Amino acid sequence: SALGIKVPSAGHHGACPACGGKDRFRLDDKAGRGTWFCNQCGHGDGLDLVRLVTGRKIKEAAGMVSEALALPEIQEKPVLPARKKAAGKEAGAERYTRLRQQSCNGEPVYLTNKGLHGYSLPLLSQPLNLAGITFSSGSLLLPLTDISGNITGGQLINPDGDKSLLPGSQLSGAFIALTDIPAETPEQVIITEGFATALTVSLLTEGWIVAAVAAT
Repeated sequence: SALGIKVPSAGHHGACPACGGKDRFRLDDKAGRGTWFCNQCGHGDGLDLVRLVTGRKIKEAAGMVSEALALPEIQEKPVLPARKKAAGKEAGAERYTRLRQQSCNGEPVYLTNKGLHGYSLPLLSQPLNLAGITFSSGSLLLPLTDISGNITGGQLINPDGDKSLLPGSQLSGAFIALTDIPAETPEQVIITEGFATALTVSLLTEGWIVAAVAAT
């Protein structure tokens, strides 16, 4: 890779770039996030691997990734998507609202496992099974919004990093924003892949930061 970290081809076993061995490491790269598993080191995504191999803190590791891969994508004068019609959004929005009313704020284990501390966010108060994934109490609940600020659905992330959209969520023109939509078009919009990456990037630079959302 651009950072000099050698990993076996996706789906193949090989030596772990952090602890060595012969075949204890496998890159599965779920949803293009660089996810991996090691029998000795555990599991994580691409940013976790950079942090593990280099021994850097998450902020420093994110800076290395940004320099190596020219991330995040920056639009100097973004063209904001047009507002979508409200029809068809109610199902996902209603499910999010109902879960939000039943949730409580707290610090997500998913984020603290990545070295991101001090964030109080909505957490499930009761376990939920969705798309074959168990979301235990304490799983992170995030709203999807469009450019007009309308909620179009939600995303769940359990402590292990497994993710699923709430049924009925509308992806077209939707994202997860770290802050409220600015009243005026910002000079810089930063789009990241995933909420944890967005939080990490917010520690490195200024701008309106949003996380793109994939279907899986």
